[in-house]
Amino acid sequence: MKIALVVYQFIKEKGGVESYVYNASRQFLDYGYDVHIFAHRFSQNQDKRLFFHYVPAITLWSPLKYWTFAVNAPKVIKKSKIAFDLIHGFTRTLYQDIYRVGGGCHWDYMMHTYPLMQSRLGKLLMCLNPRHFSLLLLEKIIFQKKCYKHITCISEQCKKELIHHYQLAPDDIDVIYNAVDIEAFTPHNRTAYRNTVRAKYAIAPDDVLLLFVGSGFKRKGLKHAINALSVIDTPQKLKLLVVGKGNVREYQRFAQKKGVSDKLVFAGACRHIHEIYAGGDIFIFPSEYDAFGTACLEAMASGLPVIVSKASGASEIITHGKDGFIISHPIDAKEIAIYLQVLLEKETREYMGSNARQKAEQYSFQANIEKTLRIYRKVVDSHS
Repeated sequence: MKIALVVYQFIKEKGGVESYVYNASRQFLDYGYDVHIFAHRFSQNQDKRLFFHYVPAITLWSPLKYWTFAVNAPKVIKKSKIAFDLIHGFTRTLYQDIYRVGGGCHWDYMMHTYPLMQSRLGKLLMCLNPRHFSLLLLEKIIFQKKCYKHITCISEQCKKELIHHYQLAPDDIDVIYNAVDIEAFTPHNRTAYRNTVRAKYAIAPDDVLLLFVGSGFKRKGLKHAINALSVIDTPQKLKLLVVGKGNVREYQRFAQKKGVSDKLVFAGACRHIHEIYAGGDIFIFPSEYDAFGTACLEAMASGLPVIVSKASGASEIITHGKDGFIISHPIDAKEIAIYLQVLLEKETREYMGSNARQKAEQYSFQANIEKTLRIYRKVVDSHS
């Protein structure tokens, strides 16, 4: 089988979509398929078995970047004159056989990211922003003009958004939850990294360490995690390690206002995130909106019990009370505190962490690719 994977940048470290395509390409290679990457940017030291195709794009202005890549990618594929069995798009383009929606609809993302979107005037101003206008229009064209044969998305939440906004047929969309590298993210990492990580961030061995991982602190719900710390009543020493990019000073001031600034540690962005999970005890993900939230799955694979917002697609794979807790939306810090109180019991924490690992094993890259290949065959067979 000849497969074309289309993504703006084929660089594993750039984000969730890029990491997924990077890992998927290797899975396809191991199946013996010919894999061609169509991208504007590539990292060095790539697998020699891959075939690379450069897609030109004008990058000086973001709206031009989106549109030139969307238009040029199908042209480059056609110009290659390669008879691909399947073209799989991971970035908005004007043609692909399968389009993987790796986030939710852009409108929903805006609603949960920008405070201006809470008023009619604010919505108008945001929609007049060239970047957002371009993304909304491009998304609309892809779905209304049906620039695909089939769609996959990463949660039922995401699927519902697509159906709601674009009146798509449910049968045209399959849900394949995100995958995790269960070899890289494993409870065994604790032996190698736990003490080192805790020493680096001045976390005492007997401290219960809560982990918050994600960039864009507002949408990811850091405020709720800090609020929960301020209302929980326990003699145990708690620390919250925050990993990711965001307005650190704003949340340091908020923590100080809540009287818990001494319990917060900001680590910034970390490349070796699997080591961070090894140092933690509980993963907290009170997101205001997330189509999935791969960090949650990484934490589960690492053997951590999770507290996840219902507004995150990752909540769909959680069995409440067994491998994690699902908090309601709108988010109430007192509810988070209740579940934290339960997980302060070490035996409960370890039991649920073990269950979380077992659940994560169902979402390995191998399982993900097997589901993807079934959809490939369905699409190829239905259009042959």
